[in-house]
Amino acid sequence: MTRKLITAALLLITTHAAMAQELTPGQNYMNKFAAAPAYAGFNGNDEGFLGYRAMMTGIDGAPTLLRTNVNGNIMDNMGYGVDIVNEKSGNFNNTIAALTYAYHIRLSNDMNLSFALSPTIVRSAFDLAKVRTFGSAVDPVFQNEAGLAGTGFDAGFSLMFNVKGLYFSVNAPRLICQDLKFQNGIVNTDREINSNISYAIEADKWEIEPGAMVSYGLKGGLDWQGSLVAKYDRRAWMQMSYSSQNWIGVGAGFAATNRIVLCYQYEIGTSDIAKTCNGNHEVTVGFMMSKAKKFQKPTIFIDDKTDSRGNAKGDSDLAKKLQEEIKNRDSEIKRLENLIEDCCSNNNPSSDVNSPKPSEDPGQITDPSEPDQQVADNNQPSQENDIAQPKDPHSVEWLTPTELTNVRFATGTTTLLQASQSDLDALALKVSHDKNKDRDILIIAYTNDPTAYGKQMSENRAMAIKQYLISKGVPANRIIATGARLRTISEAPDGRYEDNRVMVGLEAKQRDK
Repeated sequence: MTRKLITAALLLITTHAAMAQELTPGQNYMNKFAAAPAYAGFNGNDEGFLGYRAMMTGIDGAPTLLRTNVNGNIMDNMGYGVDIVNEKSGNFNNTIAALTYAYHIRLSNDMNLSFALSPTIVRSAFDLAKVRTFGSAVDPVFQNEAGLAGTGFDAGFSLMFNVKGLYFSVNAPRLICQDLKFQNGIVNTDREINSNISYAIEADKWEIEPGAMVSYGLKGGLDWQGSLVAKYDRRAWMQMSYSSQNWIGVGAGFAATNRIVLCYQYEIGTSDIAKTCNGNHEVTVGFMMSKAKKFQKPTIFIDDKTDSRGNAKGDSDLAKKLQEEIKNRDSEIKRLENLIEDCCSNNNPSSDVNSPKPSEDPGQITDPSEPDQQVADNNQPSQENDIAQPKDPHSVEWLTPTELTNVRFATGTTTLLQASQSDLDALALKVSHDKNKDRDILIIAYTNDPTAYGKQMSENRAMAIKQYLISKGVPANRIIATGARLRTISEAPDGRYEDNRVMVGLEAKQRDK
């Protein structure tokens, strides 16, 4: 009877020893090193994880699994790892300790290959002191031995291949499979091979990662597990899983700080036996001991110098600023095109032709000291250029002038600011595509300086705009540049710019001319 009991115990030890490398769903996602030692040091960080898994809770003697591991980087292309797994089930206690050396090869910017060797110690024990059977009090085996134990050495090999967001690994944790020698027998563990594949899909602040794990043992057969993780802003995630052993799991995790992450996983069984328990519970804690100079996925931790997608914040902020500037520029060009299109439109030609001329706009283009003064005629060359005007602006009927809101000059000069180029470039483009190739363009530069100097300044600024348009291919004989002075000066905070504005008008011609 005693020999049969010991034999049965050793068989159970074998079963549990084969289970000791079980991959826990929560830690499997958080820590790729737990899935395959080839990930050791791949992301450049020094990371540690502690996980506890209670299986089939509510049943006396149900298995519990405690796993702790650490991995990090050595000399950029190498990694180290230490992994310790302890499993208890009733009177059985199995421990596996593995030391890992990994080597990483960069095949290209987006492609990597890694492999690892893991020498391992395996120890299985059966506590006879907790066994209670009929007649055990007089059985010499139970009286003289507190337990049975066996220790053996083993080795594992793993391989990892990465292309962008795709990660594929193969792990053979027990290549040698050395026999465990007990006092009353020998037990050999089961060879197995595990493969894991996942693919991270990024969408704005979200990251979706489907994954699958397949495990095959010569004695245990084939098992598999599928999972789906949805992660938001790299700080919180939800996880769902399903295994071939009829366990359905749901979990959640979050980053408590940039260096500490927490995860909880719950599984409920669908088989008749599993329905009699309270399910499986798993808690995992991860901590980053030191971070790499540049974060490289896969890592569950957050770098305070990167954004939600792992890009450097400085680069991200610059890209965002440039995109914002491009958006504003496009918006301004579109607005200007719409305004010029309105000026060019002949949907109501009689209204456009009869609209007030610039010289008839009261309160905007006359000088307080000369109330009857018209728009300044700049047909003669200014002191700063020798570009002649094609004709008198008063001899042409104009559409209502439109303000070029972004055209500005350096204070007290005729130098155009760089921000003025978008409006002027759009105007030149629009004029070049005008169906009426002989349509004249009127440029009016206003000033709030009532002196003769201010008047000359406004004329010179108008001529500066004319010169710019000519440089963009607009014929000189189509441009009339003139200056004018406002009757009143605005008292608004930005009135200085309002009172020095630039207006543009197009000749009131029919499109078919």
